[in-house]
Amino acid sequence: MFEPGEETVNMKGDGKNQPLPIGWFALFTPSDAMAKDRGLYFKRRGLIILVGLVVLAISWGCGQSKEFVENLYANGFGQAIGRGLATVSGVLPTSVAELLMFLVGSWFLVHAARAAWYVGWRKRRALNAIACGGLHFGAFAVILLALFYVFWGLNYFRAPLVERQDWQEYAKASKDPEQDREELYDLCRELVLETNHNYLLATGSEDYEAPSAPKADLAVMDGEIDVGYQRVQEELKLDDSFAASRGRAKPVALSGVMSVLHITGFYFPWTGEANYNRVQPSCTLPFVIGHEKAHQRCISSEDEANFFGFLACSRSDDPYVRYSAYLFAQRQLLYELLKLEPERARELVDLRYPGVQRDIDAVRAYWEQLDKGVAGKVGEASHAVNDVYLKTNGVEGGIDSYLMSAKLLIVYARKAGGLVYRPQTKEP
Repeated sequence: MFEPGEETVNMKGDGKNQPLPIGWFALFTPSDAMAKDRGLYFKRRGLIILVGLVVLAISWGCGQSKEFVENLYANGFGQAIGRGLATVSGVLPTSVAELLMFLVGSWFLVHAARAAWYVGWRKRRALNAIACGGLHFGAFAVILLALFYVFWGLNYFRAPLVERQDWQEYAKASKDPEQDREELYDLCRELVLETNHNYLLATGSEDYEAPSAPKADLAVMDGEIDVGYQRVQEELKLDDSFAASRGRAKPVALSGVMSVLHITGFYFPWTGEANYNRVQPSCTLPFVIGHEKAHQRCISSEDEANFFGFLACSRSDDPYVRYSAYLFAQRQLLYELLKLEPERARELVDLRYPGVQRDIDAVRAYWEQLDKGVAGKVGEASHAVNDVYLKTNGVEGGIDSYLMSAKLLIVYARKAGGLVYRPQTKEP
């Protein structure tokens, strides 16, 4: 018997209303449909998932050929895809990536809330809602992942930069540890002095008496970074497509959320956009933009993106952009020197202009305040997700790969005779 007021619905088409399953029984009533149950569309969604899996399998197979990845993809249609997407998304001055993430997230949230509402009011079986949601999300995720590898992800299969540039000779470990330490010390000193030099050029003094900020508009600096990439392409004799502009990097409106997540910038391969956190300390902004612009140029690993970001910014005509590059490089290499010779590392720190040290202190304070409480836990979770993502795509060291660019800086310095950019003058 049914209690008075209990909902019933005609589920079998025989003219007799049946009680709605409630509680756990709603999970195990495959033969009794409810009013708001939806079709699973196994064939359609299954076909979408199958197509996505086939594309992923083909991508993995193509990735096993270094020649295909390097010559046909990274220096071929992969570059064309990225530039095409950047051109389309560049029509809007705001981040299309941010807008898409908001719309897609809202769409899934609304559908999940509606399904939960119907299940709660016993108008839809929970099993039906879970099955439909799972199939729908699965199809979406597989297609999204397939497009990721077609648009950009195949770059993770590229050979390391040292191999691509034939720098193996410069990457060999020295047999003399003392010589290595001296080499590192000399590089750190060079970078500290060059950072001071460009700080003075950019601010007009040794101490701005406040955290520094660029005098030029970010759009101007963005263009200067593109000029830097043109010079890097010529210097390293990279494919011509490397020098082509992908349009401006875009500030994210919800940059405060990025800060909580400890994200300074990100590349969105589905729109070809370089995005950056606009509220981070100004002295790090040019380098971060340079880093994300490296990802636009089919550079996938974080250490290589750091390296190319440094090269492009250090070759800019804007002193503040160069300052940001050298500030990044000195901090990375001084960190390595500090582990080997802490006293000599501190001697070099003392050579910094007061304004340079003020900027570094401001950067440290900005991120340290976000390491506390709930924000700190969220930041740790964000780091963990990024670590898994990088390791899944074969990036050695995961999130630690950001620090591995120090090795690339040293290898390049051996090859080029230093890290400070000296423009080559052509003879008349």
